[in-house]
Formats: sequence, structure tokens, C-alpha cells
Amino acid sequence: MNPPAYTDPNLQAAAVKVSQALASAIKAAKVERVVVLSSVGAERSSKTGNILTAHTLEEALKGTAPQVVMVRAASFMENWNNAISAVKSGQSPVLGSTLQKLDRKIPHVGTNDIGRVVAEYMTKPSSEVNKLVIIELEGPQDYSPNDVAKVVSDALGKTVPAAAMTEEMIHDLFNKLGFPKTNIDNYIEMVRGFDDNTIRWTTGENVIRIKGKLTLADVLNKDLY
Repeated sequence: MNPPAYTDPNLQAAAVKVSQALASAIKAAKVERVVVLSSVGAERSSKTGNILTAHTLEEALKGTAPQVVMVRAASFMENWNNAISAVKSGQSPVLGSTLQKLDRKIPHVGTNDIGRVVAEYMTKPSSEVNKLVIIELEGPQDYSPNDVAKVVSDALGKTVPAAAMTEEMIHDLFNKLGFPKTNIDNYIEMVRGFDDNTIRWTTGENVIRIKGKLTLADVLNKDLY
């Protein structure tokens, strides 16, 4: 995997450097199988913001080993934890959402499901894995910000509405965390991509769709109670 270097002045250049280094190391070590944690939208080469780093990683690692498995994960359920923490601590009466369309459902997946699927494909017999495998991994159902707010409200025993953050608020938040403006703009482009369906499951590639086992409540409730 290639965790985005959010505080690097050039996020994409950093992704290219890391991806090329990984590709060289895999080839030099003659690795038999590579399992890559990627992202929904990674097949696109533009208009995906930070997810472009996953596209870069995929392109660099294709063909580096006899078997390459790309696990394109949906939005992590755990990405909501910071917004939930703000509610639990009393810092916010609402569940802040960078996604603007509060009723729009998008695929989510729990990180434990990601780990399980990655482990399965790392240990499968070679006869069961093709030269290139592309997996789309999502949870049992899609969720909107309002759905997340409902899970939080049920767990806390009070109504916690979802509220969309403005782009100015997003800039201010990530600026305080030390993100360069270019990387914040990339993040906002990614959010827009989810909102307008630019970032979605794939378009004609031969993929394996896998549904995880964990619901949003399964994942978030351990931090809510």
C-alpha cells in the first residue's frame, strides 16, 4: 500500500517515487505474488483527487510479479471516527461530513474486512489466482452521511444530525493539520468525485466484487459505547 503523504508539498510526486521504489524492489526480490491495497476509482487517471495516488501505484505494480492482485477498497468506515469523536467529546453537536450530499449512499467497508480479504489472497494456492486480479471490496450495504448519523444517534441515545462542511471549513481544518493547500484541493476534488459519481465502481474491467461481513454499526459501535 502507499499511504498518501498528506503533508508532503507534492503528494502525487511522492506517490510516484514510492510506487517506483516498490516496483523495483518487487522485481529485484522476484516476488511471486503481490497483493496491493488500492481504492475505488483507481482505474481513473484524473478527477479523483487523492485517489490518483492509488492509480499511480496500480500502474507501477502491474506486471512486477507473476501474480498481481489489486484490492480496490470502498471508503473506510473508520474514516468517520474523527467526526464521531468530536460529537462524543462535546466539541460538535452535529456529525461533520465532508461529503456534501447527505442522502447519497456510497460504498463503505471496514478495515478488518480489508485485512481478511488481503490475507485470503496472499495465501490462496497459485492455481486459484490469475496473472492480474482486480477486486472491488465493499461492505454489506452502502451508507450515506445521514445513515452514519443514525448509527451514531442510536448508539448515543440522542439525535445527532449530519451536517455538510463547506469547502472553506475543510480548508481550515486540514490547514490546521499541516496539509499544503494543493493537497487540500486534491482532497476536495476527491469529495466532489464521490458526490457526483465520478468515483464509483469500475467500468468494464474484469473484476471480482466481494462484499465484506461488517456493517457500519459493527465497526463504529465499538468506539461509541
